[in-house]
Amino acid sequence: MGCLLIVTEIYSFVDKIWPFIALISGASLWELFKYFFPDIKKIYDDRINAKKNLYKSIDPILKSSSELYGKLESLSKEDFATFINIQNSNSDDPLHNQKYVYYLFAQFWGQLEHIRIINQYNSLTRINKGKELLRFIETFESRKYRILDRSKQRIIGEILIQGGGENFRIMSINEFIMQLNKNDSSLILWIKELEDFFMSVGEVKKRQIVLRYGILLAIFIDHFDPDHKVVRRRNIYKNKLTKDSKLMVKDNLLNHYLKFTKNQNRYY
Repeated sequence: MGCLLIVTEIYSFVDKIWPFIALISGASLWELFKYFFPDIKKIYDDRINAKKNLYKSIDPILKSSSELYGKLESLSKEDFATFINIQNSNSDDPLHNQKYVYYLFAQFWGQLEHIRIINQYNSLTRINKGKELLRFIETFESRKYRILDRSKQRIIGEILIQGGGENFRIMSINEFIMQLNKNDSSLILWIKELEDFFMSVGEVKKRQIVLRYGILLAIFIDHFDPDHKVVRRRNIYKNKLTKDSKLMVKDNLLNHYLKFTKNQNRYY
């Protein structure tokens, strides 16, 4: 009877500590595996680094995309009067507001360029969220959804990047406007392209391009910040989209470019 009791106690003790033994053994085996198979270790480390870089850079781009979408939402409410009918603009200073719109686009493109600089594309493809981010960048630059030619959007983004590495930052709105007031600034030439585009938003076709770009921004924000912990949830101006634009958002944007998007009917 005494022996049976001892065996029972030993069994009970081993049963309690077994999960810890398994955990330690599992971790040790993994370290041993990585030691003898360095290629596996490299793949593992690359995935970890890709995740770190992605989540480090996603917050600032979410904030800049939210600022830009908020401004486009405001412009949609006034039917772009800031550009085509200044007297009816909701802004106290429509001319300054125009420059602010240009800045918000430039700031957003600068964030996209920064992602290009710090993240190797082949590294981002190692994780699902990285693949999805690349898909969004491709869509922002695609012929059907971009505002300017892809190279022009990239050039503007590059100009706004100040410094590099840990000293990276995007040009402030004050610096941006100061640059626009310099005769020798290279920024003036490229922002003029953006200005020419917005001065033509009286055309329904051009206005709908801008509005669809805003919808793309909204999808991006919801996808990478679904619980809206970084930026606030915003309304979608579906009522400002034409029937053709709604079909384009539904059939092309969501069912071709961004198939992984959830709650798709929110956007059309």
